[in-house]
Amino acid sequence: MWLWQRPLIASDPDEDHAFKVTNYMALDGLLSKLQQRIIRVEGMVGDAPHYQLAQVGFSAQILDEGQVLLGAVGAFDWSGGVLLYDTHSRRGRFLNQTVEDARGAQYSYLGYSVAVLHKTCGLSYVAGAPRHKQRGAVFELQKESRETDFALVLEGEQMGSYFGSELCPVDVDMDGITDLLLVAAPFHHIQGEEGRVSVYRVNHQDGSFTLARTLSGHSRLPYARFGFAMATVGDISQDQLTDVAIGAPLEDFGADDGAGFGSVYIYNGHSTNQLVDLSTHQPQRIRASAVAPGLHYFGMSVAGGLDFSGDGLADITVGALGRAAVLRARPVVRLKVSMTFIPEALPIGFHGGVKVHLCFERRSGTTVAESGLGETSLNFTLDVDAMKQRKRMQCSDERQCQSSLRKWGAGPQLCEPFLLLPTEKQLCQEDCFSSIIVKVSYQLQTPEGRTDHPQPVLDVHSEPSAYFQLPYEKACKNKLFCIAELQLDTTLSQRALVVGLTKELTMNISLTNSGEDSYMTSMALNYPRNLQFKRIQKPPSPNIQCDDPKPEASVLVMNCAIGHPILKRSSAMFSLVWQLEESAFPDRTANISVSITNYNENRSSVSKTHSLWFKHAFIAVLPKPSVMYLNTSQALSYHREFLFDIYGENPFGAKFQLQICVPVKLQGFQLIRVKNLTKTQADTVCTQKQEPACGSNPVERVEEWHSVSCDITSDKENVTVSAELSLSQSEQFRRDVTELAILGEISFNKSLYEGLNAENHKTKITVIFLKDEEVYSLSLIIQSSVGGLLVLIVVIAILVKCGFFKRKYQQLNLDSMRQSQLKSDSLLEEEN
Repeated sequence: MWLWQRPLIASDPDEDHAFKVTNYMALDGLLSKLQQRIIRVEGMVGDAPHYQLAQVGFSAQILDEGQVLLGAVGAFDWSGGVLLYDTHSRRGRFLNQTVEDARGAQYSYLGYSVAVLHKTCGLSYVAGAPRHKQRGAVFELQKESRETDFALVLEGEQMGSYFGSELCPVDVDMDGITDLLLVAAPFHHIQGEEGRVSVYRVNHQDGSFTLARTLSGHSRLPYARFGFAMATVGDISQDQLTDVAIGAPLEDFGADDGAGFGSVYIYNGHSTNQLVDLSTHQPQRIRASAVAPGLHYFGMSVAGGLDFSGDGLADITVGALGRAAVLRARPVVRLKVSMTFIPEALPIGFHGGVKVHLCFERRSGTTVAESGLGETSLNFTLDVDAMKQRKRMQCSDERQCQSSLRKWGAGPQLCEPFLLLPTEKQLCQEDCFSSIIVKVSYQLQTPEGRTDHPQPVLDVHSEPSAYFQLPYEKACKNKLFCIAELQLDTTLSQRALVVGLTKELTMNISLTNSGEDSYMTSMALNYPRNLQFKRIQKPPSPNIQCDDPKPEASVLVMNCAIGHPILKRSSAMFSLVWQLEESAFPDRTANISVSITNYNENRSSVSKTHSLWFKHAFIAVLPKPSVMYLNTSQALSYHREFLFDIYGENPFGAKFQLQICVPVKLQGFQLIRVKNLTKTQADTVCTQKQEPACGSNPVERVEEWHSVSCDITSDKENVTVSAELSLSQSEQFRRDVTELAILGEISFNKSLYEGLNAENHKTKITVIFLKDEEVYSLSLIIQSSVGGLLVLIVVIAILVKCGFFKRKYQQLNLDSMRQSQLKSDSLLEEEN
C-alpha cells in the first residue's frame, strides 16, 4: 500500500484513524486504543465486552407468555449464546454453554439456530452451534431446570458440515408432543456440498434423541446445500399429519439454462403401527424452473402452515434471491373402491355370466376437494383374471373394461356395472380352484385450462389400484377355501457316491395329504448336474407327470405335477432313479432338494434336502512281494536296484501317494545308502527324507529309514531306488541280520478318493543274506551210501534166519490145499 492511499482508506478525521508505525510492537497499543474507543461509543460497562458483537436476534423463536428466544452468535468471542427475553418486563436472561468455558468454545456460533421442543417432561430449549469443534453440535436446556447453561446432546460427524445450522422440531401426529428433531448440515460433502439432514426421534419417556435416518437431495447434484432451510408446513397432504419442507437453494446451479436454480423438497408425515415418522418414499421435489423463470437460490428460506388463499389448505412460502413464491396446496382425494359379484362364488362346472358392481366412494376431508371433484372425471380400467396368461373370464364389452371415463356427480359415490363371461364353453379345464383376480386401476382426469383454483389429486402414498377375488366353491368344510396338510418323507439309497463305481442312485418319495383337497400340487426337484435322470417308478394313482430337467445355475431342476388338478386325501409313493455320470465332478459335496407346493388360498409347502458326498475311484496295483538273494561269502558291498512298478486305471486324475521305505541303519550300522531315484512320468513329484519310522506297520530293530514319497496322478509309473548295501564284518551282526525288507505302500485321501483292489496297495522286496556252509567230499558221500546198504543186507539176513518169510509161505500153502479139497468134494456130490 502506498502512503498516499492511507488517508483515502481511513475514516475521517485522518489524523485519528491513520497511523504510521516503524515497529510491530506498536500494534498492540493501537488494538487496545481501538477497543476502548468502541466500548466507549457503545456505552458498555462491566461485562459489556462479552456482548459487544453478540448479534442478538441472529435467530429467533417466539414462545408462549410473551417470551422470545433469541440467538446471539457473536457473544463471548463468537462462542455464542441464547438470550431468553421477556417482552412484558423487558428483561432478559443470557444462556450459553458456560461462561468459564468461553475460551474453549470460541467460534462455536452457539445460537446460530434455536428451537423449542415440547416433551412429556416439559419444554426444552435447543440451540445449534455449527462450528463447535469444527464439526457442529446441538445443545439443550430444560426450561424447568435450575441450570442456566446449555448441555451438549448431539454432535456432528464431518468437519465443516455446519451441523446444527438449522433446527426443525416436528410434531407429526399433532398431539402437542414433539416427535422428531431435524438437524441440518447443509455443507455436508461427499463430492461437493450436497448437504444432509439428520432425523432424530425424541423419546417420549426420557426425552433422549435417537438417530432414525438421514435425508438428502438429488444424488447427481453435488452442490445443492440440502438443508439450508427447513420448516414444518402444516398438513398439506390432508391426512392429519404434519409435513416438512426442506430447501436446497443451489440445486441446478451452473446449468446455465437461464431457468433459475434451487429446489424445495416436501416430506409428508407418515404413521405406521402407532409409530409416526416422515415418509421418505418419493418426496415431492419442486424446482425453481417449475415455479417461475429466473428464480435464483430458490429454497434459501421456507415457511408454511398458513392459508394465504383462504381455501382451507395450508400454503408454503419459499424465499429466493430478491423474490418470494407462495405455493398453494392441492386438495387430496382418497377413494374407497368396492366390488360385488353375483354369484359370490363360482360352482365347479359353472359356464354362465357373472354380474359385477363396481363403486368408488370419495373420502376427502376438505370442502375444496369435494367442490373440485364436481369438474373432475375418473378414468378406470379392469384387468380380469389378472396375473394369468390364459384368461378364464373376460368382460362382455372389452372396450368398457379397457377404459371407462366417468364424471363425478353430486353424490359421494360413482358406480358402474359390468358383466363377466367365460372365455371358453367350459369355464376352466385345470384351474378350477384359484380365485379369479380382478384388478381395478384408476386415475383422476381434470379439465384443461382451469387455473383459478388447484385441481384435486389422488393421494401419492396410496396405490391407485385395488384387487378383488371371485372364488370357486370348494368341496371342503369352508366353501371358499380348503386347508391341505402335506407331509413329505424322502430316503436315498446311498449318500456317498463313488464316481466310476456307483452306477445308480434312487430316491424314494412318500407324499401324504391328510387334510382337505390340495390344488395344483407340484414338486420341484433340484439335483447336481452329474446325475442323469433315468426313470421314475410311480403308482397308477395319483397321476404323476414330470417335465424334462432344465439347467438352472449349477443344478438341474425337474418339475412334476402330482394328482393335477386336485390331490384328494391320499398318499403317493414313487421312486426316482438317476445314473451317475462317469466324469470328474469338481465339488466334494452337493445337495438334492425336494419341494412340494400347492395353489390353495392358504398355500402349503414342505421340503426335504439331502447332502451327497462324492468320491472318485481309481485302480493302482503294486507288484507282488519278491525275494532277492545275496551271498555274503562273495563280497561285503553290493549295488542293487529296487523296482516298484505301478499300473492300473486313473481316469479322473486321482492323486495318490507311493511311499517306499528303505531300512538304512540297523544296530548302529549304516547298512544301505540310497544313491539315486528315478521315475518315468513327468508329473510325478517325489520327495526323500530320513526318519526314524516309516510305513503304516512298524518294524522292529530298524533305527533309521530312508523314506521316498511320490505324488502320482497317472495310470502307470515305475519308481526305481538305487542303493548300495554294505555288510558288516562282524560275525555277530551277520548271525543276527539274515534278511531285510524294502517296503512299498500306496496311500490316498479317503475322503476324496476310493482306491479299488486295496489288497494290492502293499508290497515288499525281501533281501535274504546266504550264510557260508562246509563243503563235503564225494568219497564221504559214497562211503555213507555203501554203509547204509550193508546195514540193510544184514537186517534182511537176520529176518530170513529167524524164519519170518518161511512161516508166511507155509501158511499160504496150507490155505491152497484146503481150497482144492473142498472143490473135489463138491464135484463128487454132483455126480451121485
